[in-house]
Amino acid sequence: MYANIFISICAFAQVLLVYRLFSIPFDFNSSSYLFFVLLSTYLQYNVQRGYMINENNLYSDRSQWLLKHKKVLLYSVGISLLIVLFLCNNLSWTSIGIMIGAEVISTLYYLPPVNLRKHGYIKPFLISFVWVISCSLVPLIENKLVTETSVWFIVSQFCFISVMCLLFDIKDAEDDYVLGVNTYANKFGIPFTKGICYLLIIICLFCFYAFSKETTVLINFGALALIVILTVVFTNDKRHPFYYYLWVDGLLILQAICFYSC
Repeated sequence: MYANIFISICAFAQVLLVYRLFSIPFDFNSSSYLFFVLLSTYLQYNVQRGYMINENNLYSDRSQWLLKHKKVLLYSVGISLLIVLFLCNNLSWTSIGIMIGAEVISTLYYLPPVNLRKHGYIKPFLISFVWVISCSLVPLIENKLVTETSVWFIVSQFCFISVMCLLFDIKDAEDDYVLGVNTYANKFGIPFTKGICYLLIIICLFCFYAFSKETTVLINFGALALIVILTVVFTNDKRHPFYYYLWVDGLLILQAICFYSC
């Protein structure tokens, strides 16, 4: 549950980042969307992790914790769903359609028979795509800020979040192999996966430079990119899960903090 709350805060921070970079004012609608993303992320991750409990992981610490607190989780999921449905009233029909599509993809990620997760080579990019749609594209649509310039930002964010997802593939390399899911990490090795990460960081930097030429913003983004590069360097499949759930995911929060300090 705590990991689900933390990743929900990460989504919240990503929307805040868009508000900061595009100078979107805080009003009822923008604040409503912040909580819409926070609660819909919490909702989706709880449903997904609850559904994925099976005989292979039934006795893991996470599964046992989820089963022990099942009633509390069901109440929190139910309340979150009601609030999310209420907050939909503040979205345009275009954004509602996009978010429904994102939710469908998120659900098909783990739901058989589609189970998009089994397509390991596109898995990290699929996750990144959903995050960018939810946290970047929709806020820009709602504020009529989708331009040629903002597209560069969206592509930059896609690359940035894809790096995080690929690092998680390194963490899950052995588990994915057991499940028959081929990923870059377990098929081509960790160095190859890190090579993709470095390439994505370069593309991310280029796209962000095309988006903004403001010196302070670029310096902050360059510092963030250096931190991400060091994270990639020190990532391996022996790291404690907290390294991934707190630090790697936490880079999504750190990114927002970097630009709010500008």
